[in-house]
Amino acid sequence: MAKPIDIASEYFSTKAAATARCQDILRAYPGQPRSGAGQPQEVTDPTHVAFLTALVERHPKADDKIGSGVAGFKVQVNPDGTGNTRCFWVIHHDGTATHFSFKSCL
Repeated sequence: MAKPIDIASEYFSTKAAATARCQDILRAYPGQPRSGAGQPQEVTDPTHVAFLTALVERHPKADDKIGSGVAGFKVQVNPDGTGNTRCFWVIHHDGTATHFSFKSCL
């Protein structure tokens, strides 16, 4: 039996549905041309920010990922990945950033 997942104010009846939502958000930020290595793009939609805030709080290493606090999010190519794999990054209040896998949060 599928285990439902609540993230922020959104309800998903399956993990696959939550995964699809995360992928939709990733695709909404394809990267800014000429923005530097990894083509970072800030997450600007308030609904996306609220969702990602609740999502990263579910990470098994949430304290490490959240660090000095969440100032925002960006989508950028993961330097540890292969090819052009884009992932979510937490931007901390101290100006540093840490990437996280949404799959680890689900």
